[in-house]
Amino acid sequence: MSKEKKGKRLLLQNDLSPGDVLMLTVAIRDLHLTFPEQFVTGLETSCDWLFENNPYITPMVKGEENVYIRCEYPSIHRSGWRGTHFCEGFVRFLSRKLKRKIHLTSMLPDLHLSAEEKSWTNQVEEQLGYKGKFWLINAGVKMMDYSLKRYHRYQEVVDALKGEVQFVQIGATDAQHDHPPLENVLSLVGKTDGRQLVRLMSVAEGCVTGVSFPMHLAAAFQKPCVVVAGGREPIRWEMYPNHAYHATNGMLACCAYDGCWKNKPPDCENMAGNVPRCMAMIAPEAIAQSVRNYYLGGLLCH
Repeated sequence: MSKEKKGKRLLLQNDLSPGDVLMLTVAIRDLHLTFPEQFVTGLETSCDWLFENNPYITPMVKGEENVYIRCEYPSIHRSGWRGTHFCEGFVRFLSRKLKRKIHLTSMLPDLHLSAEEKSWTNQVEEQLGYKGKFWLINAGVKMMDYSLKRYHRYQEVVDALKGEVQFVQIGATDAQHDHPPLENVLSLVGKTDGRQLVRLMSVAEGCVTGVSFPMHLAAAFQKPCVVVAGGREPIRWEMYPNHAYHATNGMLACCAYDGCWKNKPPDCENMAGNVPRCMAMIAPEAIAQSVRNYYLGGLLCH
């Protein structure tokens, strides 16, 4: 019988998207590293699968013995001006709530794979029969809120790297997402659940994506990631080590210092035809070259 954990019991809640919930792993890890055995943490999130095998999580339900905290990251509203990163958001919030200074130990999200998961045949080989190296590519967006994040020339990126990199396209197929199929790729669009995507990233060579969940997932595994960002969000809030970050902040009046934080094309004040100018300025050749540079620099080997 396992020993009951001692400490103040916290039930942490967040029902945002996977990328947001993933960043909560940073605060939970560093809460326990800063104050060992002083807290017991449980979860109530929209993506509890991100916390499988996490040693800092204890199953619990809402009740009088638990302190219930709805976790937020209000520092996002000052991120561009203060130069803070997303990894600090929940850390700062919990520090204020608990009135205890949590020390940030790493900006990387905290994911844990079991030995069994590591032993499984990866989904690309199992379902598509491909046994070689591959990059993931996320060429879609969430249509309900952040369609300004869409980059319109991913097919040209794939074409530029034909014969050099095998891409595997990922993405959801529900009503909230739009992932137009790419040519000359292997496709797992609509074929992965959250935990499968975690395992895929752990074995992929790298990822090409917009500012979305896969870039944070790549950071957790310290994977090369080429991020097509434009000017919507501040570079300092989003960018990680090992990332080639294609941003246009500081080049347009609409995102001269901070990001514009606009969501949909009708909200954009600087369009180039049907495309936000901050995205139109990014050439697919530059994205392709960033992928090549991981090999030219020696971080990856063909």
